[in-house]
Amino acid sequence: MFKFLKVSLFLFGILFVFSCTSQKMKYGTKTDFHDKADSLQSLARIKYIKSLDYSDFKAGKFDNGKVAVNYRFLKPKTIEQNKKYPLVLVFHGSGAIGTNNSSQMGVLSKMWLLSENRKNNQVYVLSPQFPVRSSNYHLDETRNVKASESNQHLDLVLKSIDSLIINENIDRDRIYVMGFSMGGATTSNAISKRPDLFAAAINISGISQFDKMDELTKMPIWIVHGSLDTDNFPQSNFKFFDEMKSKGKVFLWEYTDKYHNNILSAELLDEIPKWLLKQHQ
Repeated sequence: MFKFLKVSLFLFGILFVFSCTSQKMKYGTKTDFHDKADSLQSLARIKYIKSLDYSDFKAGKFDNGKVAVNYRFLKPKTIEQNKKYPLVLVFHGSGAIGTNNSSQMGVLSKMWLLSENRKNNQVYVLSPQFPVRSSNYHLDETRNVKASESNQHLDLVLKSIDSLIINENIDRDRIYVMGFSMGGATTSNAISKRPDLFAAAINISGISQFDKMDELTKMPIWIVHGSLDTDNFPQSNFKFFDEMKSKGKVFLWEYTDKYHNNILSAELLDEIPKWLLKQHQ
């Protein structure tokens, strides 16, 4: 009897955690988090991810004769020739603008180097470094929030992915995009330009693009933003969510006690592969 009770409680615990997580990721919902401070364990894990050697990301350059974009490219640890693998496109924030082909290697790129991800979540990861801003902002006067717009450097990256699909074992139905800050805005630009290309998107602390929303109703989109963000005020992403929640596949995580530069917690990074890699076109 005691053994049966232990098993029942264990199964209930699993179902409870799964139910809570599923509710937080239910389309059309907004979940508020009240994390005043990350745990020491979470901070240590972020520090560890930042310290990871990224030499497995091989350097390259996209160049169409007019503009050029450096990039780093990670391949799955083991590639079976008759198998296709997902591709994750990671966009950096404005602090990584440049041409050294290294500054863009933040935690959203390096997280895929964690041993558990290399083993259990075998993916290609493309991390371009933009030499200028990949997304600029203007006031959307009808909504009274900022809106984002991209440039020819993003066009080059998106066009180059078409070539990567041909030359690598990339699963055409499992191409994902995510980014932080300016990279979150560029994520919104990318799915607006090429809704056919991506299976899902994660916009973290970015600025949304609004003029292509009708083409994004089938796109799974996860928005993450801190209420106290004064670098990219959250109203743009909140407005995107409000307009899409009843017609699209979008959900919002709002961290009510977080600012711009402390939004990327270890807990969030652990959830990203679990959700992202389940999505298919």
